[in-house]
Amino acid sequence: MVKIPDEVVNAINNEKNPKILATVGADGAPHAIQAGSIRAPSNEIMIVGAILMKKTAKNLEAMKRGVKMASFLVLDGMKSYEVRCKVGDFITSGPLFDTMSEQIKSRGGHPLQGVWTFEPVEVFNQSASYDAGTKMA
Repeated sequence: MVKIPDEVVNAINNEKNPKILATVGADGAPHAIQAGSIRAPSNEIMIVGAILMKKTAKNLEAMKRGVKMASFLVLDGMKSYEVRCKVGDFITSGPLFDTMSEQIKSRGGHPLQGVWTFEPVEVFNQSASYDAGTKMA
């Protein structure tokens, strides 16, 4: 496991920044969604709320049993970062679930079904600059 750099955590947790989660299906095809519930509660974990997930949830469940990694892309103006993660657990209770559920309710969102957890493995700078592709962690 690696620690996500603070600047990347801040970009992830900024609600205004678009965030993408990419998974791989059983057929090997990539699948990407924009998800406003992507967060990094610390430098050592990422989470995403399952609200209307269908195909993504199915992919994550299959990936959890394999060695495939999910990929997150966060955009912060001209900066962007990719965080590759091992798929963790799907939780339906506890502090992470309760906090995310309250955040989603306060924005008038759909009910939270659960929270997927992820363990960061690699972090890359994917900004529109000469640093694109540089491994950060």
